[in-house]
Amino acid sequence: MNNERRRKELADFLRTRRLRLSPQELGLQVDTSRRRTPGLRREEVASLSGISLPWYTALEQGRDIQVSEQVLDSLVRTLRLSKDERNHLRVLANHSAVSKGTENETLSPSLQQILDRLGTYPAYIIDKHWNVLAWNKITSSLCGDFNRMAEIERNILWRVFTMEHEKKRIVNWENVATSMLAHFRSRYAMYMNDSWYQELVCRLWDRSEEFRLMWGRHEVSGNLEGDKVIRHPKAGVLTFRYNTFPLSENSDFLMRVYTPVEAVGTDRQLQELLYESC
Repeated sequence: MNNERRRKELADFLRTRRLRLSPQELGLQVDTSRRRTPGLRREEVASLSGISLPWYTALEQGRDIQVSEQVLDSLVRTLRLSKDERNHLRVLANHSAVSKGTENETLSPSLQQILDRLGTYPAYIIDKHWNVLAWNKITSSLCGDFNRMAEIERNILWRVFTMEHEKKRIVNWENVATSMLAHFRSRYAMYMNDSWYQELVCRLWDRSEEFRLMWGRHEVSGNLEGDKVIRHPKAGVLTFRYNTFPLSENSDFLMRVYTPVEAVGTDRQLQELLYESC
């Protein structure tokens, strides 16, 4: 079942990349008035990639066929894939390259000390399922007490797409949600053998129209940083630059740190908020 799901994911990814390209972009002379396909046709991708149409059709239909590195390289060039998209294609096409993760991994107490020492820099640690495991005091002041939340409410993807108060407080919600989901999609491909990922996607699909729309785009990204603007009821508008760090080479845990943008006074506002919560 997992291999079947992976083949379908690969087929859908190739189809969306094909449809976003126009023949003109690749120097093809065609009569666009007679075309029903919004992007490239399968036969055009096959021809430009130097592979047979039946073989490419089988690949895009999710059939169980082997894909060589040479063919993948040809598809990367034809479909003009970015570095992140190229990596995603290889993970989907070669399940042996998928990360198996680290079982029964536990957090070191010293990591909580690091979080606490960050002061007015909101920071938390998530596991491979994107559930918040540890956080500092200023994060609680901004997001609420994670100790009192249900397990699913600790999942940052669930929070961004289904919790209305969370969505409303993020000023640049669409940018944040798009970037986050593209990064999650890359990890989803790596951990597709973990049924938890498919269960979360199904739950989000049922609950969020925005998720359904964005998930259908098959956008992927390895970018671990970005901007986030939060509207807080007491501190006002807070602007951050966030960075995400793997805790170690063999760990599935990630630490995300939000650096206040000092030019707009966010650090001062956070100091006041932290002082009030003492």
